[in-house]
Parts: sequence; C-alpha cells; structure tokens
Amino acid sequence: MANDLSASGIPLTRRRAAVRLTDEIATTGNGRDITRPYVTGLQQARDPRLMASVDWGVYERIFEDDQVFSTLQQRKRAVTSRNWSVLPGDEEDARSVAAADALNKTISRLGWDNVTEKMLHAIFTGFSVAEILWEPRDGLIDFKQIKVRHARRFRYDADDNLRMLTRDNYHLGEEMPGRKFWTFKVGGNDDDELYGMGLAHWLYWPTLFKRNGLRFWNLFIDKYSTPTAIGKYRPGTPQAQQDLLLDALEAIRSDSGIIVPEGVVIEFLEVAKSGKTDFESVVRYMDGCISKIVLSQTMTTDDGSSHSQAAVHAGVKLEVIKSDADLLSESFNSGPARWWTDLNFGADVASPLLMRDCEEEADTKAQADTDAVLDGLGWIRDEESFQSAYGAGYVRKAPVNDPSATPDKQAEVASFAATDKRPLYVHRKLLNTDALFAWARAEGFTSLTKPEELHVTITYSRMPVDWLKMGHYWGNDGVAGGHTVEPGGPRLVDRIGTDGAVALFFHCNNFEQRHRDMRIAGASWDFEQYLTHITLSYDAAEIDLSKVRPYQGELRFGPEIFEPLDPDWHQKASEVSFAEMDTGKIIDSPLDTAVDDLIEQAGYTAVAAMTDPLLARIRAATSVDDIAAILTDAAADNSESEFARTLENAIFAAAADGRLNGNNETTGAEGGV
Repeated sequence: MANDLSASGIPLTRRRAAVRLTDEIATTGNGRDITRPYVTGLQQARDPRLMASVDWGVYERIFEDDQVFSTLQQRKRAVTSRNWSVLPGDEEDARSVAAADALNKTISRLGWDNVTEKMLHAIFTGFSVAEILWEPRDGLIDFKQIKVRHARRFRYDADDNLRMLTRDNYHLGEEMPGRKFWTFKVGGNDDDELYGMGLAHWLYWPTLFKRNGLRFWNLFIDKYSTPTAIGKYRPGTPQAQQDLLLDALEAIRSDSGIIVPEGVVIEFLEVAKSGKTDFESVVRYMDGCISKIVLSQTMTTDDGSSHSQAAVHAGVKLEVIKSDADLLSESFNSGPARWWTDLNFGADVASPLLMRDCEEEADTKAQADTDAVLDGLGWIRDEESFQSAYGAGYVRKAPVNDPSATPDKQAEVASFAATDKRPLYVHRKLLNTDALFAWARAEGFTSLTKPEELHVTITYSRMPVDWLKMGHYWGNDGVAGGHTVEPGGPRLVDRIGTDGAVALFFHCNNFEQRHRDMRIAGASWDFEQYLTHITLSYDAAEIDLSKVRPYQGELRFGPEIFEPLDPDWHQKASEVSFAEMDTGKIIDSPLDTAVDDLIEQAGYTAVAAMTDPLLARIRAATSVDDIAAILTDAAADNSESEFARTLENAIFAAAADGRLNGNNETTGAEGGV
C-alpha cells in the first residue's frame, strides 16, 4: 500500500488520511475553542454581555423599550403577512407530491403564522426553540402541536446536544431526544456561535443611552418646571421663625396659598429652560438608531419622510423580510419537515418545501399604463395573462355590435365610436403620372405601378390611434389640399427590401414634418427611419439601376387620404406594362421610329424637350377652361410639320446635352437621326 507523507515527513496510510478528512477537528467542545471560556458541561454564548450575566435575562430589559418593541413587531408582522405555500420537493415524484399535499393540511391546522411570529423572536435573542408534539392522525404520524419554548431554558453540551435546564439539574440540564425539538438560530459570523447573535447585542447601547437620556430629561423637567422659591429674613430672626419660613417654602409645591409673618419676603428664581431640545434630540436620535438596527431603515417609523424616500427604503426593508422568511423556512424544511417525511413517506422521498411569497407586489397602475401602450402597438393580454396580472373579478365588456349588449349600452358605446382608436394609413396620390411614366419608359423600365396607385405614404400605423387627433395639413396648393415638390433636389432610385421593388426617393420637409407630427400624436412606424418615396414597381429585379438617372421633374400630389390598414395591400398591388400601353401605336411610322431611337440614345433630355413646352403652357394657365383649350389645340395640331419641328427641338437639346457633358454617343445619335 502506498504511503503519504505528512508535513513533518512521517508516512501516513491512505486509510488514516481518509479518516482524518471525515473527522471534525475544529470543535467548540472540550475547551478547544480559545474564543470562549472553558466551562465543563454546557457551552456558553460568546456575547460578552451575556457572559457577565446569568443568562439571556440581560436582554429582556431592552425588549421593554417602546421603539424596540414597535420595530420588532413590525418586522415580524411583515413576514407573517405574506402568504405561505407547501411545494413538492420533487414534482416528478408522485410520493413527494402526495407528501406536500398532506403537510399542507397539517400546517394549515397548526396555525403557521402564530408559530412563525414566535420563532422569529430569534431575530432579537439569536436563538429560538420549539417542541414538536406528535400524534397518530389519518394514518400518519403527524404534528399535533408546535409549541415555542423560552430559549433561556436550553443549552448545548460539549457534544452539541440540546439540554434543558431544570431546577433539579440546573448545571448540566437534561438531554433532549432527537426529532423532538426544533432550534432556529439567527445571526453570528460563523457556525461556532451555537446560540446565534441577535439584534439585542447591537441594541444594548442605544437603549441604554435612551434610558439615561429620559431619566435626565425627567430630572430636568422636575427641577425646572416650577420656579425655585427663595425666602428672605432679617438678620437676628429667631430660629423658630426661620423654620416657619422653610415650611412655607416647602408648602408652595402642593398648597395653593400660604401665610408668612409680616416682614418675611418670598421670591421665585426662574432659570432659562434650554435643555428640552437637547434631551429630545438625544432620545430621537437613539430611536433612529434602533430603527436602523431592527428594520435596516428609518422611513417607516419616523415622521417627516417624503413619499419618494419611503419608496426607496421600502425596497431595503423588503430584503430584510425575504431574508427572515427564507431563513425560517430553510430551518423548518431541513428539520421538522424532513423528520415528518421520513416517518410517513420514507427517507428516500424528497421532503416538502414550506415557502412564503415575499416577492414585491406589482404596481397595477404602472402595469395598466404599460398594457395601454402595448395595446396601442397592437398587443393585448390573453385571459390567463390578464388574470395573473390583475387577479380574478374582471369580465370583458361587450363590443358595440355584440347582440348581448342592451340597446342603451349599444347607443352609449356607438356615440363615442368616432374617437375609438384604430390603425391608420395616410397617403397622397401622385397627380402628374404622365411625366413619371415618360421618364420611366426612357430609363428602361418595362412596367410601372398603375397611375392611380402611384403615391407617397405619410403614415402607416399598426398602432391604433385616434384619427381625429392626427391633425390636418393643407399643403401648398391652396384649398385643394395638394402639395407640389419642386423640381430638382436630392433624388435617388433604389430598391426596397429584397423582393425586387424599386422606388424613387426624394426629399420633402413638409412630408417629413407631417410624419413626425403623427408619430408624436401616437402613430407607429415599422422602420427606423422615414424616407419619402414613390414605389415605381414591385417587380423590377432585372433592371440595372446603375444606369437609371433619377426623375428630376416636379411631383404634384393630391390631398391626404386617411384609410384603414389593408393587410392584403401587397397582393392587390398591380402594374401596367409599356407593351400593353403601346398596342395602338403605329409601329412602322418613320416618325415613331425616329422618336424611339432618339429616346433610346438621348434618354429623358429628348423627352423633356418635346413635352416641356406643353407643360409650361399648362402651368401658365389660370383656369380649368384655359387648360382644356391648350389640350384641345395640342390634340388638333398633329401635322407632321409641327411634329417635325418638335422633333428637331428634341434633337437639338439632345445634341447640346451631349456636348456639355462630353457624351459622344449622344452627339452621334444626332447624326444618325
């Protein structure tokens, strides 16, 4: 067998080393603990104030203090006010579940809050003892009673066995049987402190100073509450008359009237009463110290605290409540609950867990505010979640069209339907679609969104909002409510998403501000940023956008249109192809061929040269009749000579554009045409 070497080099067998590892060495019995006096028989507490007394009776006077009693009661009741429950130690084991159900009935019968309050006196003394009374009941070896005994009657011996001091055996006490007494220890910095370290240890000095302060305060009041009487007599006054004067001065304290010989003078000496504030400050300060020791805060006992301060300190107090409840539950679960399970269900069954719910109570008002915001985003609680958050006792009100609602109720609800919140879609339709179609054809698009569907979106709010609070923007086109985006400025043709959709992006301060106003009013937006755009096509994956020049002309929009959200709008979106629009065109016309070639070579510059004169005349019109006359003249003047002049203007514009930009291909197009 291999040997191990000790620190001194002496071989140790593995067996001996294993035995040493399993033994307890740093025991507190038999005088091995140098931190406490060695007294044969019973172990003593390490509290120096207890060493100077017979037992814990030294702390009973501390408990007589009104502030100590009040705060300690508050701390105990804070625990007993919480609901308790018995949970299975192993939810997967049917025996453990059955044990939890049976123990729950037993604890309910015993009155657990009463036992808890008494056992929590260990917070003050550091040590509590309860006796378990057993009885056969309903096929179980059950708890009959749990009686909390006075902790001063019990001590631990050198072997850590619990003993009870009696009149016949006061020095060593009587050894108590196992599974009979439940001990609960609180405080102490290590396990060597068998009797714990209660709050009384720290309350000793504040209560002592408070008692002395009150005593001196009473002396001060007794001395200075009434003025001191001074008797004056002439020199040579007989002793008998002097004694009569002294009796008269003493009678002043209790008698309403006295008599003195003629010539005797009595005066009153008053002293400035400046000590009241000093004594009161000392007493109040000590009360504050007591509150901090017992409750870990002062706000729930002192006056003059703000609500915000109390709310902060209540959180600190909650930690103390949870600690007290958890420590007591842990002690019970590892002791009486384990014994009860062993006797009734077996040692291999996980014992039930007795717990108290010390979670912070939910702020239902704050929760309701949060739910209102989530409702605006389109999220609502289901029935189970609502009951969990707000409890039972609520029913959902009937909707407006519910036949179960009474006519009066329907009328009441319907009268306010206009202000009901609902999702919202706001957009403006594009009016000058012809110019955009001409540009798109010139830039190589094969199809475009239908003219009646071209628009700019202002708001797409899934969050229900009050439409009447969204305001109204009239635009810059007078009473018509339209708005015109002037030519030029930042423009960009780019894709939206990954489905092949292409849009014309442009800048418009008015639309962006209108969108922000609606967001402030409660509207939602699915994207991080709002970009004004017109969706040109939902299926333009094949077009090379690097060769597309953005449309630079004006964009004229109609008034804002408010509509409900259509979840199927994407499926309903449709386009029109340029091939379908060209079915009536004379393909073999030389002029048409020339125009097509020119547009293919020169792009939008040539188109603008042909259409801008007509558009300029339309913009200069002052009435609807003028516009109608201009269009009629344009339609009537369709001679080849007039069209030829228009085409010459387009060729000249294309050539000039090519020279200015160094585009040889455009210049070459002029010669070809």
